[in-house]
Amino acid sequence: MGKFLEFLGGIITIGTLALLAMTLIPSLDIRTLLAVLPWAFPAIAGGLILVAFGSMLDHLAAIRSAAEKQADIFQKLLDRRAPPKTE
Repeated sequence: MGKFLEFLGGIITIGTLALLAMTLIPSLDIRTLLAVLPWAFPAIAGGLILVAFGSMLDHLAAIRSAAEKQADIFQKLLDRRAPPKTE
């Protein structure tokens, strides 16, 4: 799921930047830039947020996998430990 969100966010960001470039190239004017910023900025920010969220999901999956591996190693250590001496 994380890779899909990263891909989707990248497509949204790159697509918005391409559309912004196609809109601004014919008339390099500050008025045109100010007219397109209300829709371009949120779309780019949303795409970058999706990329960051997808990356976070990948990291959380890696942390979970490492924690499970550590729990298995710890359990093996506990199983190998000698039983306490009773007197």
